[in-house]
Amino acid sequence: MWHSQILKLQRQGKAAVEATHLENLPNIVVDEEFEALGFDMPVTEHNLLEDHAHALDESESNWEEDGEDEGLLKTKEKMWKSLKREYKDFRTCRDQTDRTWINFKSQLDEITTACMDWVYVEKHQPESCRVPKELMDLNVVDIFGSSTEETPLFKGLIYDSSSIILSGLLPTTPLSHKSAITTRTVALYHSLFVRCPKLGIQPSVKALCDAQGSLFKPYLATQMSVAFDLYVAILNGVCFRVRKALGCDGPNWRMLNCCPPCQYRLEGEEKLPVCMLASFDGNDSLKQVEHTNDCKHTGAEVGTALVLGPSREQIDHYVGGGDNFLQPNEVDAWDEENWEFVNELDFEDGQLSPERHLWAEGQCEERWHNAKDKNTACSVGKFLECRWFAFLCQHMMLLIACDMIRSSEQSKYPLSVLNRYMAAELEERKVTKEGRPEGALAIAYDIHCKFSKTVKQSPLKNLVEWCNYLPVIGTMHGYAHERAFQLLFLMLYIVGTGIKDGEPCEHYFSVTNALAGITRHQSIFHCRQAIAEFIYHQDNFETYSKSSLFIYNNYKQALGLLKTRHAVAKAMKESRIEATETFYEWLVEEGEYLHSLSKAPPEETLEMEYFLKLEALYGCIKCLKEVRIAWQNYIPNGGHNQGAALEKKCWNEMENERKLIADCQVLEWKLKIKDQWMEDSEKWCVAKKMLEGLLVARMFEMTRLNVAGTGYKMRKHIANALKLQSKSIQSAIAAYNETAAALSPPRQCVSWEEVLEFSYLSEFDILWDTREDIRGQKWATQKNRMLMQEFFKLIRAKNELPRLHVEIRRLFTYMRDEEQRLNAAAKDLEETDPALALQVILHWQEHGCFNDIHCWRLLSIKRLDGFDFSNNKYFWPGIAVAKEAPLQGFDSPSFNNDPGSDVEEENDDNDIEGELDKALSVATDLD
Repeated sequence: MWHSQILKLQRQGKAAVEATHLENLPNIVVDEEFEALGFDMPVTEHNLLEDHAHALDESESNWEEDGEDEGLLKTKEKMWKSLKREYKDFRTCRDQTDRTWINFKSQLDEITTACMDWVYVEKHQPESCRVPKELMDLNVVDIFGSSTEETPLFKGLIYDSSSIILSGLLPTTPLSHKSAITTRTVALYHSLFVRCPKLGIQPSVKALCDAQGSLFKPYLATQMSVAFDLYVAILNGVCFRVRKALGCDGPNWRMLNCCPPCQYRLEGEEKLPVCMLASFDGNDSLKQVEHTNDCKHTGAEVGTALVLGPSREQIDHYVGGGDNFLQPNEVDAWDEENWEFVNELDFEDGQLSPERHLWAEGQCEERWHNAKDKNTACSVGKFLECRWFAFLCQHMMLLIACDMIRSSEQSKYPLSVLNRYMAAELEERKVTKEGRPEGALAIAYDIHCKFSKTVKQSPLKNLVEWCNYLPVIGTMHGYAHERAFQLLFLMLYIVGTGIKDGEPCEHYFSVTNALAGITRHQSIFHCRQAIAEFIYHQDNFETYSKSSLFIYNNYKQALGLLKTRHAVAKAMKESRIEATETFYEWLVEEGEYLHSLSKAPPEETLEMEYFLKLEALYGCIKCLKEVRIAWQNYIPNGGHNQGAALEKKCWNEMENERKLIADCQVLEWKLKIKDQWMEDSEKWCVAKKMLEGLLVARMFEMTRLNVAGTGYKMRKHIANALKLQSKSIQSAIAAYNETAAALSPPRQCVSWEEVLEFSYLSEFDILWDTREDIRGQKWATQKNRMLMQEFFKLIRAKNELPRLHVEIRRLFTYMRDEEQRLNAAAKDLEETDPALALQVILHWQEHGCFNDIHCWRLLSIKRLDGFDFSNNKYFWPGIAVAKEAPLQGFDSPSFNNDPGSDVEEENDDNDIEGELDKALSVATDLD
């Protein structure tokens, strides 16, 4: 019936009415089955047959081929496209995703070119020279609404995806196209994501649906995900082309040039004791769950342990992360099992340096969870990647990172990133003919107590010595180490480290942890892609934009500390300290004292163990006697019979007694004890001596708890941190209390809360009974130790200014050179590749937009109270290393309304300046 009506309308030429009747046509369902083998179409893609004659039999058709008007032809085409089709796809999700990116990968080069051309057209509006060959109907999703649009397909392009991109759209499938998302929509989500990583694709798509008043459907999120991945791939392709045009496409170029204040070296600049400050650490907040099959029991019986089933993670042929991450095989090469050789450390008596003493006798490894191999060799079974190990400079620019796969923070991760960075640094310095760096490469790490020993034993030893590797610990993690280690590696006591805290990783991870919500269940590729995109934005927009502010704040803080030199000089006179060398002598004396307490003699340790065994034995005998009497005197009263329980308890106590007697006999044989000790023995001093070593070291670290200016919340925060990381102290306190209570008469016990309330060593009455009372030593008095802290802060502030002057000049030079170099490159490319030339300009604008604020902040340093105007020479650009001649055309940075002489120079006290200069020379010799 409907067929004859359309035929009649055709003869009358009423195509418009035909379209109206077309809306009432029933849906025709076409079932097409595809075989799984040999099917290479991507997800949601199906080639439509060009010959549609099977829909209506041509032999029985009454359609007239001649004389059809144009409106009727379009209506017939729309009628065919409106037919509902159902496809049966036998491919797995892994095959679909894999083939999608295989098909997109072959198109990326042409797609990237098309995107660059579209940006150029949108920017400059030139006359289009492309000729469309046909039109394609697409369902387009946009911020302001969705509609069906006709998209031209241009001649000369291999893939239809390129034509779609030239129209400002991003395809959601690589081959057969039915829908697309506008580029501005995906770009908006990308900008929102790098600013707020918690915003996932699904909630953003739901927000678009809510704004347009439509129902959310899951396939929309899938399409947005594909379009977003393609958009990121295009951005990476454009970035690679720009770097290649600038000659910056080396595999290590970004790592060696990401931070201008740290790495943009200049000719003739001042040599620093520490040429660069960096830090690395692991972070497990971005764990990735491994998708596995059902868990299985390890045994046949029910209730046995469960093990994870085989992994069903999908294989990603497209590797994300760019040059930010090391490959797993490069990391595994530095596993201790794969070392070609091990450098043996000589620990002969009389030849140990303080550092080697700590490696041989230090107790830090017992305190740190991630310093023990048994805690880092494996991870929670359900996590494939326990996330990443990051290597940052002091300004929080990411140098390199690696994934921690099925393990926690093992030594192979810092070794691999050190090898990558130092090997690249060595190669670059050979090219520039700079030679070996004169200053040290100071790297802060929370478990350097163990890792510094590992580095000396590893095949990396020669390379780290060439780079002048200097292990240090930051201020936050430093107070969790034993005091002897702090004296050697705490940044407060190391010349050239300045006033930095050495904890950039903690600040960095507090920002990147926002990614945890979306990366936990993503694939490896999407995890790396999300991290890489966030890192790129964080480094180039957030961190770089604040680099001048970082310098300004440190300069201001250093000048503020230098103002305290008069107070320090006055306090030195009151304490009758004639020379600054006294402070360094005190550090040596403190280190020697702590070293004498680092380990109790083996005989005393055995005596302590013997006493505790005796105490347990006496308690067991007493308990056995009570239980035996209760069992013998027990009379059942008709209720529940307790006789069997008492008998079992009696036998248990008898067995414990036999074991303790055997242990005591073994210790008596080792100690050559003839007569068993009694409860009134005086050997309890062994426990007291061990407690002294721990408490004295910890009290030096907890000085901050009760000093003036430390608020209640800060004191509680420090106390809780020390409590979590001080199990050794709590064990010593428990051993002391257990021994003191067993004496006759019992001695006074101490608690952890009482330890936290003690302001200093003078409040420890327990130390009166030890072998050596140190409270009378000058270096142990509270006043002198506070003065010593202020002195070293003053020295570090003095060290900070030369470093800041170098960073200021580097940043000025970088801004000048980068502007001229990129503008010159864009000018050269303007005639041959104008689209690439525009991308070079846009690349420069990422950093160039901050030049004005950088100049304003850096020149504002001259307004600071205490600024020395003899340092004006550092506020001019210099010549970068390997530059044959200075670039011309850059004027000196100017500052409007520069106060100039309005800022008075501070009169320096000649005496204290002389002492500080002398202290600096002594510190340099000690270093």
